[in-house]
Amino acid sequence: MKYLRALITGTLAIASAELAVVRRFPRILLAIVAVGVVPAIYALIYLTSVWDPAGHTADLPAAIVNEDRGVTYMAHSVNVGEQLTATLLAKRAFGFRVMTDEEEARAEVRRGTLAFALLIPPDFSADAVPGAQRGAGRLVVYTSEGNNYSSAGLARRFAGELGHQVNEMLNEQRWTLVLNAAAGSQQRLEQLKQALLTLRDGSQTLAAGAAQYSTAAREVGNGFKQVNGGVRLIQSKLPADADLRALKSGAQQLAAGQHELGSGLVQIGEGLDKLHGGAGQLGDGARRLQRESADIPFVGERIAKGAGELAGGADKLRGGLEQAQAAMTKAQDGSQKLDAGATALEGGVGKLTDGMGALSAGIRTMAGKLPEDRKLDEFVQGGTQLAQGAQRLLTGVRTIEAALPASITRIQGSASGLADSVEPRVEVVAPVANNGSAFVPNMVSVALWIGAVMAGYLFNIRIVLSDHTHYPKLAKTLGKITMPALIVLLQVALVLATLLGVLEVQAPHVAALALTMALASLVFLVVLFAILHVFGDFGRILTVLLLTLQLSAGGGVLPVELSAGFFRTVHSWLPFSWVVQAFRAVMFGAFDNGWAHACGVVLLSGAVAVGLMAIFGKWKEVLLADYKPTIQV
Repeated sequence: MKYLRALITGTLAIASAELAVVRRFPRILLAIVAVGVVPAIYALIYLTSVWDPAGHTADLPAAIVNEDRGVTYMAHSVNVGEQLTATLLAKRAFGFRVMTDEEEARAEVRRGTLAFALLIPPDFSADAVPGAQRGAGRLVVYTSEGNNYSSAGLARRFAGELGHQVNEMLNEQRWTLVLNAAAGSQQRLEQLKQALLTLRDGSQTLAAGAAQYSTAAREVGNGFKQVNGGVRLIQSKLPADADLRALKSGAQQLAAGQHELGSGLVQIGEGLDKLHGGAGQLGDGARRLQRESADIPFVGERIAKGAGELAGGADKLRGGLEQAQAAMTKAQDGSQKLDAGATALEGGVGKLTDGMGALSAGIRTMAGKLPEDRKLDEFVQGGTQLAQGAQRLLTGVRTIEAALPASITRIQGSASGLADSVEPRVEVVAPVANNGSAFVPNMVSVALWIGAVMAGYLFNIRIVLSDHTHYPKLAKTLGKITMPALIVLLQVALVLATLLGVLEVQAPHVAALALTMALASLVFLVVLFAILHVFGDFGRILTVLLLTLQLSAGGGVLPVELSAGFFRTVHSWLPFSWVVQAFRAVMFGAFDNGWAHACGVVLLSGAVAVGLMAIFGKWKEVLLADYKPTIQV
């Protein structure tokens, strides 16, 4: 009890001494007011700058260079570059403007006048629309990380979303073609079945005809072989050309001889006529001699007798010549007939020989044109193969007909649904209103830390009046912290007013938020005091380094799991980490509303800091004249 009374008495006495400093140095109030508003101003400036960057992306300058020439695909003219440009300009997700010179756009990105440039190459549609291979259509998003890493990050995210958007657009068009084609597939299937039915009937007819043709081919082949044999036999029996020429020459000679015979018979007839006239004259002269010689003496009788016998002989000669003339007349008639026959024979033999020559030439030509037995065998074999092929065709048609489905199952759905059938749904627990609200836990924690440091630096926290040296160290600690605590609570009030009144942060539990901010500020303050008491003036440097460490390992901006191993190790040992977690729990219901747990860890951190000051604190005793603020106003 004695220690408790000393603790309370000492705390109040030292706190009164701190208040007396303010009365003795009233201008310190100006510094207190200034320090009080700094965290609110800091939080306001930073949070305003990052409040809703997504709502201002339309002001981020970017360019589109469309050089796409388009393509004609499946009888449709397509220019994806034009469609994409029109869509991006209409959506105004970024401050796009159209440029025509690719190099100029690249130069503006390098100069920093553009955040990025979308470059659409001339063959983009020709490569992208057919979809021959993955990633064939290439778009270039040109950006500079050195100019602004965040802008480059937006450009990278835009590139990923752009690829998805273009693929979705192309897939929707492709699925439209597929659905249109599928819509008529059933009708075409029926047409195909009908065509196969006709083809099957035709194949059956062809198979039957081919079988008949094969049989006929064998018969024709055998017949041609017989014709070949007959033609060769006839060719072997035909007279030679020399014999035909001899026969024709003989017929011509016979006709010529007959002509000469007829001429001789005419000459003989004329000679017979002359002999007949001479024989008549001889008979008449002999009879005249007989009459005239009868009167001749001595010899007249013998001369008359001889003349009578001569006249009788002349008459007999004349009779014989008449018979000869009659026979000659018949001979001349026969000769004329024979001459006509010889002439006809000559003509017939000429025609015969000419015909036989033509016949021989024709038979030789026919023999040359007739196919060989080997080719006839091939012809017969071809007929057999044709019959077999026709039968296989019929079998194949029947197989296809049996394999065809009775109907086609039509693809269900729309082109847009098939092109983009999966849409992940993000179910958000502990939702955050906007980017600025998401930064509040981290930035308010930083602001309160800075405020605690500034509040602690206003007063010399390691000196006590010589009249107070006998009080316990804990009393000195609690008493010295009174004025800075009031200042940080002022900071808490101003920061809370800024969040709720100026930034209009949605806080479902305002009282819990205020309590969290007050707890965080007080704990930061006692941690600062502990560092300064344990490490002296060097602790001022450590407070700055500790702020940097806590910003890096506190998990306020990025998940601590993305940091290096050291930062992940110290994360749970830093009060800043738990302050950020407490803010997120009270503002958004994060960490399964684990606000009490986080505040408990923060409170424990403050208790440890107070204990360190009470145990290891180094105090300097001064007189009232030296008991004054650290800074002079």
